[in-house]
Amino acid sequence: MTHSSLTATKPSQISSIDELTRIFNTTLIASKASNSKDFSKDLYALVESPAFRAILCAIRQLSNDEEISLKEAAQQVIETFRKADSLWTDYIFQEGIDRIKKQSH
Repeated sequence: MTHSSLTATKPSQISSIDELTRIFNTTLIASKASNSKDFSKDLYALVESPAFRAILCAIRQLSNDEEISLKEAAQQVIETFRKADSLWTDYIFQEGIDRIKKQSH
């Protein structure tokens, strides 16, 4: 979904976007707990999954919507995922530090 299509959403759609954002963020954080070590098996399963195909569809849609190359769209999608992951990791880490500081006082 492009920025322009987000700004053009109806009020009834905003709660849906907010809910999807909440679900995405919660799942992103919860996924940090996975400790699988069979990388080739995991990568194969990943690229064969419906979720991965959905990411590829999102890349194609972004490319079409923004009239950019597939490579540029892929970079933007990946950077967005990485940024969200990084921000949540930093946030959770800071929350832990803040709790430790409060407990030590």
